[in-house]
Amino acid sequence: MSLSRWEPLSELRRMREDMDRLFSSFTQPREALAEVMLPAVDVMEKENDVVLKAELPGLKAEDIQITAMDDSISLKGEFKEEEETKEGGFVRRERHTGQFFRTIAMPTAIKPDQVKASFKNGLLEIDAPKAQEAKAKEIKVNIES
Repeated sequence: MSLSRWEPLSELRRMREDMDRLFSSFTQPREALAEVMLPAVDVMEKENDVVLKAELPGLKAEDIQITAMDDSISLKGEFKEEEETKEGGFVRRERHTGQFFRTIAMPTAIKPDQVKASFKNGLLEIDAPKAQEAKAKEIKVNIES
């Protein structure tokens, strides 16, 4: 039997790691809920409008709700489970089902009453005209000498 030196700091570190693992098991979502369902979104600011594109594969236009405010656009919908097939079971399932809600802040004020949207092949495109005061104005400034 060999003797080893007792290191109290090593013991404390190991205890802390054990406690971290214990508490993280309570706060971490279960494997099935590990990923939050939020559609991937791109926001582009153009001269006169803001364009938002969101990936929503498998949805239909009637499954999506869009709400526009002066400073944000909200998307709401639900990924529904396909009808169950009687032929065989799943070997692997990674596609998610369930509701999503996402609010995207606009980089500038928009006109919510003039927002237009189109949906094709799982890609939602929203065109939000900028509010008049938000458009960049070029003003020539005279320099006094």
